[in-house]
Amino acid sequence: MKSFDFFDFSLYRKQLMGVSILLIMLFHVRFIDFGFVGVEFFLLISAIGLYFSLKKNSKLSTFYKKRLFRILPTYLIVAVPFFLFVHRHGFRLTNYLYDLSGLCILDSRITFWFITQILLCYLVAPFYFRILGNRYSIIVPFIALLLGYLLGVYVPELEILSNRFAIFFMGLHLAGLVYEKKRIEGPWIAPVGVIAMILIIVVASSPIQLGLKCVSFFFLSIPALMLITMALKYCPPVIHTVLVFLGGLTLELYMLHENICFYMLSKYMGYTAGAVLSFPLCILLAYLLSKTTKPLFRQ
Repeated sequence: MKSFDFFDFSLYRKQLMGVSILLIMLFHVRFIDFGFVGVEFFLLISAIGLYFSLKKNSKLSTFYKKRLFRILPTYLIVAVPFFLFVHRHGFRLTNYLYDLSGLCILDSRITFWFITQILLCYLVAPFYFRILGNRYSIIVPFIALLLGYLLGVYVPELEILSNRFAIFFMGLHLAGLVYEKKRIEGPWIAPVGVIAMILIIVVASSPIQLGLKCVSFFFLSIPALMLITMALKYCPPVIHTVLVFLGGLTLELYMLHENICFYMLSKYMGYTAGAVLSFPLCILLAYLLSKTTKPLFRQ
């Protein structure tokens, strides 16, 4: 393929979300070390969706209401009983609310950490969107990359969060190319994507710290995601159907997989059986959960 249409990121948005959550789930069960790049992919695709939403309606109250209704009902339905179970011995309301609020990440406990991440991204997105027209705004993701890495070094508890804002900001810049339906030409596009994916696999399996891996993924994620998008064009319809289905359940799958399904199954059935069976169980529960919350987040 000698060209790439950036609008394909929007055209295959659901499928790419499906790829992202599948990679994350495979990482949860330690089937693939590079699976956590799904977080970077998810933030890029989410940023593109937010850009389109803000282009359509930039009113803050509408923007925040829609995002909160999407996340909080699902989060609370899972997290409220989960943390009750965690605190069942020596229950203290202050400790319980501390964990439920996501502040537990300050104590290096990363249960449901991505909820904190995405809510913070949602919080700043409308304000960053307003400066995208400035010619110097492209510098911001690189500044965020440096500051995020340094913060992760000196405050290790925040490493998992601090290193991901840069890729989200870059996703908002990428969204401008998607929105304007820009295209790039050249026979080098697919080879660069292949090289980026190989480097992701190599970096992910290396013993270097998380911050350096995230810095590497910042530069590698977009060409790798371009490669996946190009590959989707040649996938049979059944693959698209499965990925679209999974892409519509990303939040539910994230909430239920690692800390609920995989944990419980592996505890009673062993690692391998628990890892394998966690996928169908999680998908079933995520579907049922989405049916419960869908009337709320469509408000």
